[in-house]
Amino acid sequence: MKHNGIITPMITPFNRKGEIDYAATETLIAYLKKIGVSGLFPLGSTGLFPFLRESERKKYLEFVADHAGGIKLYAGIGSASTQISSDLAKECNDLPVDVMVLMPPYYIQPGQKEIMRHFEEVLKNVKKELFIYNIPQLSGTFIDPETVSRLKDNYSQITGLKESSGDMRYFSKIMEFSGPNFSIFQGQDDLLVPSLAIGADGGVCGLTNFSDPVVRCYKAFRSGNLEEARKIQFGEINAIMKVINADRFPSGYYHAFYTRNRIDGGYRSPMLEPAEDSKKRSEDFLLKLKN
Repeated sequence: MKHNGIITPMITPFNRKGEIDYAATETLIAYLKKIGVSGLFPLGSTGLFPFLRESERKKYLEFVADHAGGIKLYAGIGSASTQISSDLAKECNDLPVDVMVLMPPYYIQPGQKEIMRHFEEVLKNVKKELFIYNIPQLSGTFIDPETVSRLKDNYSQITGLKESSGDMRYFSKIMEFSGPNFSIFQGQDDLLVPSLAIGADGGVCGLTNFSDPVVRCYKAFRSGNLEEARKIQFGEINAIMKVINADRFPSGYYHAFYTRNRIDGGYRSPMLEPAEDSKKRSEDFLLKLKN
């Protein structure tokens, strides 16, 4: 099945005690429905999945699934442990999850053979579609195009890839695999238009947690208004990213969401609240946003 559009890698809102804030999550999902995203992606990097207990991940996924309201659900099942990813896959089989999203194991950096084994073992437990997730800046390892090719050719569950390296040469190589049964998404908001221009199916874009320019940019591009898409990309998206990423990822996304929704939110340790000067620049910029 072909997938397209803008998917939100959801933050996981916290209260001041650092526990998951489910009421704030409802606020987030309602906003994402309002701006018209195509999919929800909980438990990804922006959602701080490594900071969550396994029991929390399962409970949070169930909550998002219950409140998705018909929006496609892409569930992160990444872990340094093949066994934990397999357990999460089994959980997703029993939930209204459309696609599971799996990255390579991390910390002890795998080679391509280890990446293949990780995916092969997890796929034994996957009864739905699965996206490969390439994010070497956090996992520590690129998934070679040859490995992507082997996985997509040998496993029918694999129907797409989220590519977040920011390396457009790599992205261009991966685009060769695009087809009616394999979708490719750009995971860096500031590379959306260049990626769409070479055939990407959409973006998995964190700015949608609190703003709508990415959605408007995608719609403008798809409607054939390249000039408007370029204007939004360079005039809005890139400018917001510069402000939001002034502090260590992803704290700026959390502060922006809390600020725009007037939520006294928290940050789960070891994540720190953004510095005061960063917060002020972000707040001043957010006042200019319409949606």
